[in-house]
Amino acid sequence: MATFPLELVTPERLLFSEDVQSIRAPGVDGSLGVLAGHAPLLTELTTGLIKVTLTDGSEAFIATSGGFLQVNKDKVIILADTAELSEEIDVERARTAAAKARQLLEVPGSNIDAEELRVAIERAQNRIRVAQMHQ
Repeated sequence: MATFPLELVTPERLLFSEDVQSIRAPGVDGSLGVLAGHAPLLTELTTGLIKVTLTDGSEAFIATSGGFLQVNKDKVIILADTAELSEEIDVERARTAAAKARQLLEVPGSNIDAEELRVAIERAQNRIRVAQMHQ
């Protein structure tokens, strides 16, 4: 199968940079797949799973909270708001964050934005799901 270079960058670091067979990413309009030779594309990503098929056929799972995916004729670049490889995710920390956000959501008259809390819960649950894929 043909391969292409993928670079996944967060504000903190270059998370991933190698040739891959395919990518599946959570676009704002639904999941999208990229293979070698894909037409040029720029799309926004949402919270979800980025699944990468490596050149040896194995898979890498990455949790993201959004960003952008750009397909050029010679490579794919993902600029992620946040991203973590499944094996790097601290599941206990994610569970604690989700529980704390749920508690704050239940406090009547709280000054904390309910939508921000829902997003925090969604991100934590996504991190837990992706971490479990690695196990």
